[in-house]
Amino acid sequence: MLKNRNKLVLYLLFIIVFSCKKTEYSDVESKVDTIEMMKDSAVNEHKAGEKKTILTYSTYKGAWFDIEYPASFKVENSLKSSTSSEGFDSAFFTSPDGKAQFYIFSPQWSGKPGDIKIQQNEKILETKAETQNGIFIKRWSVAAKDGSYFRSYEESSEIEGQINKIFGIKYASNEDLERYRDQYLHFKNSLEQFAD
Repeated sequence: MLKNRNKLVLYLLFIIVFSCKKTEYSDVESKVDTIEMMKDSAVNEHKAGEKKTILTYSTYKGAWFDIEYPASFKVENSLKSSTSSEGFDSAFFTSPDGKAQFYIFSPQWSGKPGDIKIQQNEKILETKAETQNGIFIKRWSVAAKDGSYFRSYEESSEIEGQINKIFGIKYASNEDLERYRDQYLHFKNSLEQFAD
């Protein structure tokens, strides 16, 4: 009987030890799962926060055009209209962090944008020109000689009527260009031009 009792005690002891090890392993596994779940949750919350950020736009009214720009940007009128007593043919729109600046030149008919000419501390990087469906398109990029910023422009003009418009973006780095790309495309696509 004593032998059976000892066997029973050993058996119970084995079960208790094995159960503890299993519980300990399960606890560790459970903690790892919880940490992963918390990480995933934090990442999802961050992504959800990014998606929840809705950008609002304001409308700038030039002499002969309307254009939408991010509402947080600072607006600076530039060239007075050459054909109207009120309003401007061009304007600059600067991001709150100063890392990006949008530009529009949209006169009633055509004109030369003296406010974006190359400065002494700048150099032209590249220039391309082509004609598409009766529209002449010229693109050029400019950089500060010290590498502190870049400017890119696109001019389009009707070959027959010589009506032109120019869009531009100034940016501190390629990362800033990527960060503001969608806002700049919205800006470009929102232009409404008026002839009279």
